[in-house]
Amino acid sequence: MSAPVHPYGDYGVALRTLRSGRNFLGYVLFFSVMLQVVGFILMRFTTQPYRAGKPVVTVKHVSDNRAAVLPDAPGKPGAQAGLPESLDVFPHAVAEGQSIENYQSDRLVMGEKAGRRLNLRRQWRESYYLIAPITQLLGLLASGSQAIIIFITLLVILVAQAPGVANMTRSLIWSVILLFMVFPWQYVLPGFPIPGVLYGWHELHNTLALAFLPPPGHGISYDQRMLIVGRYVLWPVLALVVMLVTAERFRAGVRLAIGHPLQSMMLGENRATATAAPRNTPASGMPGAKN
Repeated sequence: MSAPVHPYGDYGVALRTLRSGRNFLGYVLFFSVMLQVVGFILMRFTTQPYRAGKPVVTVKHVSDNRAAVLPDAPGKPGAQAGLPESLDVFPHAVAEGQSIENYQSDRLVMGEKAGRRLNLRRQWRESYYLIAPITQLLGLLASGSQAIIIFITLLVILVAQAPGVANMTRSLIWSVILLFMVFPWQYVLPGFPIPGVLYGWHELHNTLALAFLPPPGHGISYDQRMLIVGRYVLWPVLALVVMLVTAERFRAGVRLAIGHPLQSMMLGENRATATAAPRNTPASGMPGAKN
């Protein structure tokens, strides 16, 4: 039967150091995901981030080399050369400061980068523009580093021949699942149906613009609204559940592998007693023997 390592031995110190590193990465991932969930809830279900307390989709004035217009629009050229093809085309755009629902035009504006934008307050826009990619990067690094640390911990337990291998193996499997959930598939594989848990700023902005005020003729259904809530709230909450399972399996494995200091001391005494040479008892008929 395998025995736990001493907490203050080489293997014990190594396992406690790995445990501290994994706990730190777990906190980083937890706060990154929670910050993004709270950020989406504030943007979607409150009006404080928007000017005048009302979310409105407006169009910023853009130059001709950034906007695409219909060829038959009077006084306007056609689509310019070199225009990005990856941006979505929204019909019936509006001039800056006007509501999209009250404007009728044949002008086509390319995506949010060219002008379609929410009337966010400046502080909120700048904060989200910085926080979204930072949390996305920290979450990805934390989930990947956590899987590596758990794998190294499993190797240390195997080399030390300590208990807890089963729990650590389960923790490693859950950490790999968590890494696949956090990985930004929407950027690596644009056609992949399942996005990563963490979103970017432009993804959030375009989703909110579509949810608040879709372009004319492009209404959003109840099912699409539920998909938005599921992608930005339920999907991250599921990732947090997987993260908690990973942390619990890791904690149980390290606890079994290290054991309690008193348990290690008692185990050492029992081993010394068992391996000590037995005392020589006087034989019958010899001096000092009792008849």
